[in-house]
Amino acid sequence: MRVRVPKNYDAEFKAEAVALTHRGDRGLRRVAADLGISYWTLRHWRDKDMAKRKARTGKLDPGKDKESLEERLARLERDNARLLKENERLKEDREILKKAAAFFAKENE
Repeated sequence: MRVRVPKNYDAEFKAEAVALTHRGDRGLRRVAADLGISYWTLRHWRDKDMAKRKARTGKLDPGKDKESLEERLARLERDNARLLKENERLKEDREILKKAAAFFAKENE
């Protein structure tokens, strides 16, 4: 008689596996086969995730968890401010590097 020893997967692996099932470009059986796990194991993980999601948000479909226009505008404004700040920093870095290159070019002559 063969004894089945359950494999232990960490939470990160489970979450990534479930996320692959939500993308919709591959079926549940295909994702399970690609990851080398049982279809039933992956289905159980996905069902638990869906139950948690429904309990937390009242929505079952992950595709319907869309942000409101106000939330989207606020997120885009934050992203824009962050990108503007990063752009300024990169411009300063570029100027410093130009000056350093010129300095070292003169030094090598």
